[in-house]
This record gives sequence, structure tokens and C-alpha cells, in this order.
Amino acid sequence: MKQNRFVSHLRTIFCALAIIGVPLAFPSAEASGPPLPAQGGFSVCFSYAAPPRQVGENLIIMFNISGTLTGTFTGSFVGTELDVVHRDGSITKHGSFVFTGSVTGRSGTGTLHVTFEGIGNAVTGHEVLRVVSREGTGSLAGVYAELTAEGDVGAPEPGCNFSGAGTYSGQILFAP
Repeated sequence: MKQNRFVSHLRTIFCALAIIGVPLAFPSAEASGPPLPAQGGFSVCFSYAAPPRQVGENLIIMFNISGTLTGTFTGSFVGTELDVVHRDGSITKHGSFVFTGSVTGRSGTGTLHVTFEGIGNAVTGHEVLRVVSREGTGSLAGVYAELTAEGDVGAPEPGCNFSGAGTYSGQILFAP
């Protein structure tokens, strides 16, 4: 019962942060028009950046991540993720990556700095992330995104300690 209450509390906090964060993620809509919908899929490879370590009742794991995005964002990414696995099996996730590719509505390619945070479940492998992107280069200069990603982590694949896949949805904004 306590675990369900804790997970419910985390979901409430996550939703509140996502709602509050939308205005902060986007520059003024007056200068750049209305946000546009974004959606697609992702696959990710998790490789240990260092051995997991126990700190009190928590397990701290640092991963190197790499993968691909399809849909509104098409390309690849590479970055890092820090997971704190709690005694009850809940996971707090924080990370960042650099996306290289293209966005529907823009010709050419560029890079985009992406940060994320969220929660996961060590038993089910399910995770939900709040994703924000900014600081683009090339054709991705002036691209801002506020997304929610949801997926599942599964068995290892060649070259990965774990692999995962899921979907993302949200909004993008093209600033001048």
C-alpha cells in the first residue's frame, strides 16, 4: 500500500512539474508562432559508464546512452543518464544527450541539446520522462521542444547492458 501511495505521489509531482515547466521551456510565443505537435518513437541502448554503487539504501547507476528517434525528430543521440534505484524499486532518472538529425518542418540537419528527468520502475521496467530541448545548431537552431517520453527497458542487446523502446509526444516551437 505504501509503495502505491508513493508512486501515486511521484506521478502527481511529475504532472505538476510538467504543467509548470511548459511556459518555462518555450520562449515567447508572440515572436515565433504557436507550438506545433510532435510525436514519434525511440530506441535506446544503456551501457554502464561505471560500476553501480550502493549508497545507503539506494543503488546509483550511471549509464552511457545512445539511440535513435523517429517521427517528428529523425536521427540519433548520445549522452548520459543517472539512475537512483530506491529500496522500493522506484527509480529517479536524470540525464542529457545531444540529438543529431532533423525535425519535420525544417530542411537540413543539426544538433540539439536535450535534458530529461523522470521516474521508472525496476520491477516492470516502465519509465516516464519529461524531456526539454533547446540550444540547437544548424537547421535545429531555434527549435524548442517540451515532450513526454514513455517506454520500457528490457533485455540486453549486443553492445548494451539494457535496451529500451517507447514513444514520445508533446510540442515543438520554431523560434526565428
